Amino acid sequence: MITLSSAENVLKDVYLGVIADQINTKTNPLFAKIKRSTRNIVGKEVRVVAPVGINGGIMAGEETSDLPNGVDTPYLSFVAPLKNLYGRFEISDKAIRCSSTDVNSFVNLLQDGMDSLLKASIFNLSRMIYGDGTGCLATITVTEGKPTVVDNAEAVAAGMYVDIYSGDAIKASNVFVKNVDKVAKTIVLGTTETLATGDKIYVHNSKGNEIVGLKGIVSNPSLYGVDKSAYPIMDAKTYTATAADAFDEDYVQSVIDDLEMAGTTVNFINCSYELKRVYQRYLTLYKKNIEIATLEDGMKVLTHFGTPIVPTNHLGAGECYFLNTNDFTFFELGDWKWLEDESGRVLKQHPTKPAYSATLVKYTELLCQKPSGVAFCKNLPTTISAE
Repeated sequence: MITLSSAENVLKDVYLGVIADQINTKTNPLFAKIKRSTRNIVGKEVRVVAPVGINGGIMAGEETSDLPNGVDTPYLSFVAPLKNLYGRFEISDKAIRCSSTDVNSFVNLLQDGMDSLLKASIFNLSRMIYGDGTGCLATITVTEGKPTVVDNAEAVAAGMYVDIYSGDAIKASNVFVKNVDKVAKTIVLGTTETLATGDKIYVHNSKGNEIVGLKGIVSNPSLYGVDKSAYPIMDAKTYTATAADAFDEDYVQSVIDDLEMAGTTVNFINCSYELKRVYQRYLTLYKKNIEIATLEDGMKVLTHFGTPIVPTNHLGAGECYFLNTNDFTFFELGDWKWLEDESGRVLKQHPTKPAYSATLVKYTELLCQKPSGVAFCKNLPTTISAE
């Protein structure tokens, strides 16, 4: 007979390892490339020192000249709070009772819940890697008599619960997302609140609490407690394309060369699907060899002389990142765990309804120890001339 105790054992001994592995390897190719570390955790913060130059104790002197001063490599101190990531699985008391005498039914019940939790965790973690840490999913545009338009439909999914803000003032809390049309970039929200153009959507209770991803590394005025204006080394490179530019071998190589001359070896090119098709079209049009690489998760991608060009739906049509993934680390207290009470229980009864829930938790933050080694390209044309 299935009991709460046996259900908890299944969650701990069977599903936890599987879910943690799936999130760590299947979130997206970029996430899978970034190393993870439990070092440099001080209290609730990550504290890391990052070099901002080279050792100054070098010289070429005369035979009897003084030796160079022993100058240490200059460092900046990065400090960032660990972010709290949660995922909740819920099962009703009635469902448990109905399947308590049928092991197969109970396994199917748990599997459905775990699949749903895994899908939601992967979706949200994947979009966070490309965010700025504010948690903003999209900005609303309202036209009378027409569906609500958002500027980023890829970050919103049906089934989400979101908060809507006007500036720093909350307009509506815990709003259910009924539907998302990713092609038309429209959404249907379960609220009667009057929305206005410029209102912003956040995951419920997540505003300002998300991982600082690539957008934050490029655009945030301060990063890891360091004011960028005081340290230009903290600035990522930004390239704004013109109509005459094309996402082809020459353009890609010019960005790689800029980074290499500044001391960064690019090993990962992350672009939109539109730009991936442009690059592929360029290779076909000019009878170039199309080189394919297989990533760790089995995904097959184009390469630029061996450097993978990996598409993602979390970038705008004309956007692309050039990265050295070795400069990035997910600092964490540990891997994904179930939130336990003092007695070690993970399934807890909801205080106001006949249901039990288990919460998956991870405390982590993404740090880039060389922000100047990141290049962000925008406004790239998504078509290529046939000349």
